[in-house]
Amino acid sequence: MEQTLSGQSVPNFVNLDADSIMPERQQYQYEMFRAVLIWVVVVCGALFGAYLVPASQQQSWPALVVSISFLTIGSYSAVTLYRMQDHHFMNWVRGWLVIANIVVFNFGFFQSHDFLAIAAMGGIIVMTLAIFLETTGNTYRWVVISLISYILVLVLRAFIHIPDFHFGDLESLVQIGTPFAIIIIMALLGVVTTQHFKHSLFQSESRRKQLELQEKQLIVAKNEAEEARVKAERSDQVKSAFLASMSHELRTPLNAVINFTRFVIDGDTGPINQEQDELLTEVVGSAKHLLNLINDVLDMSKIEADSLNLFIEDDININSIVTSVVTTGRSLLMDKPTRLDSDVQENIPLIVADRQRIVQILLNIMSNACKFTEDGVISVKARHQNDEVIISVKDTGPGIAAEDQALVFEAFKQTKTGLRQGGGTGLGMPIAKSLAEAHGGRLWLESEPGKGATFHLALPIKSAALAQMAI
Repeated sequence: MEQTLSGQSVPNFVNLDADSIMPERQQYQYEMFRAVLIWVVVVCGALFGAYLVPASQQQSWPALVVSISFLTIGSYSAVTLYRMQDHHFMNWVRGWLVIANIVVFNFGFFQSHDFLAIAAMGGIIVMTLAIFLETTGNTYRWVVISLISYILVLVLRAFIHIPDFHFGDLESLVQIGTPFAIIIIMALLGVVTTQHFKHSLFQSESRRKQLELQEKQLIVAKNEAEEARVKAERSDQVKSAFLASMSHELRTPLNAVINFTRFVIDGDTGPINQEQDELLTEVVGSAKHLLNLINDVLDMSKIEADSLNLFIEDDININSIVTSVVTTGRSLLMDKPTRLDSDVQENIPLIVADRQRIVQILLNIMSNACKFTEDGVISVKARHQNDEVIISVKDTGPGIAAEDQALVFEAFKQTKTGLRQGGGTGLGMPIAKSLAEAHGGRLWLESEPGKGATFHLALPIKSAALAQMAI
């Protein structure tokens, strides 16, 4: 399977076969061990037969010991080939190394001195396999065990007499064939190692090509993402500029509509009847609602364009603002059986802020509380805590589910309850949150469905950034 990029065909090396799941080094060890075991089974089977002849004909117990040793390691190697599994690999290896050391010891100890050199070669094979197959720490232990085993053979043979035995016609075959078999095992190790390095080289080249492909793909993706970001920023700037321009253009004639309609209601252009008065009053109410929506859109466009200006004063009285907002809230609740309580701590310090924007934040919170609370209590609390003033508005409305609470502060997003009952653009609370943060403060809510909602506004007494802007 291939992937193409800019007209070039590049092999896909992501899909790996089952063998590649195994760590590369362990795969190499696994293949090496299996190759050696196959030859060990063949050689040990032949040597078992060769030593069994003098053991039976000459009743030689040393030959019998060596014969049984070869039978043991040959049988273990055959079982290992049949039963060995990846996750128990090292257990089979260590078992084989133990038996191999015993066989090498028996081979050197129970024969004449002519076979000591062959035993040494066998010990070297065992140490080589231990180096290739075992972990670094255990490798040294196996090397030490092999050396101690060979030294022990030399020492014991100097003090213990072992009866000689003869192979007869098989003498030359054993003396020449055994070293030849050891050489073949060494050659096998070389072949497997060479194949492994070739395979590793191929895999390295494959990975290099795959990395080159991924690098090209990342560059293309990065360029596309950068282009998309530039387009999005340009689109956002155009949108914000358009909204700001349109908002200004709409507010002027809309204010004129409101003012001229009031002139008619006040009788400045002549008397009107009651029905006309009611209709014109509805026009003024709808126009004011539309003006509020336009103001919200204008504020949001300024916030997004990072061009919102605050008119900072250093003597803002939170007590008077909260009192004014509570009065407005009571007027909104005139037709509802809902009580509005206030608990404002006395002597709250004056803060540095934009008075009109603080009023805007609290009116947004209060109007929502009045809108969604059909029956119950709305309570407003203001208190001085550390270096902040914290104002909380709690209602007994339907509440807001946890999964919907984030939507409250997202532009043009509304909760299901808000869509059913409130209408509007969904800009009030996002603007309030942005204004709070522009003052260095915070706005958050706590709510559970059926238990109402509490909005908290925290404002710093004196923000260093705002203090520099104070007029």
